[in-house]
Amino acid sequence: MFDTLRNFVQEVRELGPRRSAFRIGYEVREALGLNAVPAVHPEIAAGAQKLADRPVARQWIRHLPFADSHDVVHALRDRIHPDSLQQLRQTADEAVDGKIRCFGRWTADFGNPIDWHRDIFTNRSWREFSKPAAGQQAKGLLGDIKGVWEVARFPQAYYMARAAAFFPEGRGRWADALTAQIREFEAANPPFDGVQWASGQEVALRLLAWIFALDTLILEANRSRPEMDWVIPGLMNGATMIEKKLPYARLAVYNNHLLIEALGLFVVGSLFPETRSGQRWRALGKSLLDETSNRQFYEDGGYIQQSHNYHRVALKGLIWAVAVARSSGERPSPVWLRAMERSLEFLAAQQNPADGRLPNYGHNDGSMPAILSTCDFADFRPVLQTVSLMTRGVRLYGPGPWDEMPVWILGPGALDAPLRPPVHHSVSFSVTGYHILRGADPASFCFLRCGSLLDRFSQIDMLQLDVWWRGLNVLIDGGSYLYNGPVEWHNHFTRTESHNTVQVDGLDQMIHFRQFKTLFWTKARLLAFGDHDRWGMCTGEHYGYRRQGAGCTHRRAVLYFKDDLWIVVDQVRGVGNHRVRLHWLCGEFPHTLRPDSRQLDLHTPAGIFRVQILDERGQPLNVDVEAGTVDPPRGWHSRYYGEKTAVPSLVATAHAPLPLTRVSLLSGREFTVSTDGPRWNVAIPGAVCRFSIADGKFSDVSVEDVTSCT
Repeated sequence: MFDTLRNFVQEVRELGPRRSAFRIGYEVREALGLNAVPAVHPEIAAGAQKLADRPVARQWIRHLPFADSHDVVHALRDRIHPDSLQQLRQTADEAVDGKIRCFGRWTADFGNPIDWHRDIFTNRSWREFSKPAAGQQAKGLLGDIKGVWEVARFPQAYYMARAAAFFPEGRGRWADALTAQIREFEAANPPFDGVQWASGQEVALRLLAWIFALDTLILEANRSRPEMDWVIPGLMNGATMIEKKLPYARLAVYNNHLLIEALGLFVVGSLFPETRSGQRWRALGKSLLDETSNRQFYEDGGYIQQSHNYHRVALKGLIWAVAVARSSGERPSPVWLRAMERSLEFLAAQQNPADGRLPNYGHNDGSMPAILSTCDFADFRPVLQTVSLMTRGVRLYGPGPWDEMPVWILGPGALDAPLRPPVHHSVSFSVTGYHILRGADPASFCFLRCGSLLDRFSQIDMLQLDVWWRGLNVLIDGGSYLYNGPVEWHNHFTRTESHNTVQVDGLDQMIHFRQFKTLFWTKARLLAFGDHDRWGMCTGEHYGYRRQGAGCTHRRAVLYFKDDLWIVVDQVRGVGNHRVRLHWLCGEFPHTLRPDSRQLDLHTPAGIFRVQILDERGQPLNVDVEAGTVDPPRGWHSRYYGEKTAVPSLVATAHAPLPLTRVSLLSGREFTVSTDGPRWNVAIPGAVCRFSIADGKFSDVSVEDVTSCT
């Protein structure tokens, strides 16, 4: 009882009195049915009829922002592999029959005609959706609501429209099929009623998909009969719902939901500037986009949700906003452009140049609005190329499939911009607490998370370390898997034990309170960051265990000998005996554990990558390795939503007095270790790396070249 009261008080303190009061009142009104949107909005019928009576092609259609599909194909055909285009065509063909590519990754069969209420994860129906049922889904009683929302985001609109550009002989069939699906959706989901109207963000994403397809597919397939008045009520109903839901997004959630809902209002308002509602929506949407661009994008370029995927979602929202503003003949807000440019620096610094991926950091729900490339879901190059062109007028990457998105948004002329590839180097983003050490090989780097949380959005993963070696993510972040599946899986991927960090006494660094909320935000401090020709170093500590019974501090120091060797020192400081668990989650590679040295070997395409855990005297520790354990979950990786794969999980556990020090060697080359008190020598082929360890920190670091090492 005391813990519950304490947590409630902390929740109010962190949310703030205004937002807490709103959230409580909102939930009460929702339970009583007082938040319902009126079935008929006063202006919808009159506004729709007024617009329908005008020459539509000279009204709202002229505000559509995207490039002509024929120009897109002419500019891109040599940049996209034929196999990728055939896959695009197949995805569009399957969508005609209700087989929809979901979460940018895999295909689910929703039936033909589409069942808009079927949960693809459980095969149950959300047709009798109610707000209480939405609460039950978090307990797994109905399933994951994203399993029914995904199809209503209309990802097939992007696939069909893009396929029609490259394969114009199928344009009429895809246009007719998508038009029918939109009309069927509207018939099966009356305005403001049911699960597909429960989220303002979902409504906004649906409208954006419709608008893209209307501009690039349906209108181009029906140039001789451009009457499109049938879609106007749907767009205006959607904007009405978003406006009604805004207080919830603004006061109770305040994350990418608010930004996307603001975008929805701005876009629909920009299409109908001659209506009073359109003028209001556009002004309100622009104001909120300014607000969120200032507040949600941190000073150093990090994003409020501490998630690379949600950061990308937010950037796509701003890309849309800039495109629509320009198509309306207005200059984009400089606030949006500054947020985009900060983000560009932040995300490009963490990118793997070999394949465009970033560390799988933070919550990742598979969101992929505006699917405008054939690149893999995890490839950030399409978005970063577009952002760079919008903000700086230069390309980050040479010709490739990532150019499709900027061409749709900015036109073929964007490809004539000068090429200025990113310069990868070690960098510390101190506001957000992201620190990257890089070597001469830009595809070998590490990423350490160390910084106090500024908002409530984060996995419980302070001092998480990702390691990339020769373009391979050898030590990884596990991802998210499912948001509303079985609770043990959600807990596993969110909490401390699955991350590459230290757990004390089986505790989490923060309290996991409610499905997507944490309490007692972790405080952390960067102690040192430096980069030299032969090595780089980063040291920090967090205080998440001080508040709890453990009363401990975890300090982590990372020493990177470029380009193949990382030394990690973990020290848990405090008093008394404690259970200390050090965990390394490895990439999806075959693995073996050497019984003599207790060294884990990952057999990667680039060679063997080695992981070994030593005590403070340099002696190998007893470890255990598991992969794909179910009860309890351990050794899992989820790069794509709803999909998990077994990976090796290496753990060293001790129950011992504090302070306790552990030293991990992570290497792409064979090594030998010798120690003399605090002085360490690690020999690799061609060099000896020397350093001292004291108080959980490195000092006296040097590298000596040698002709041979044994």
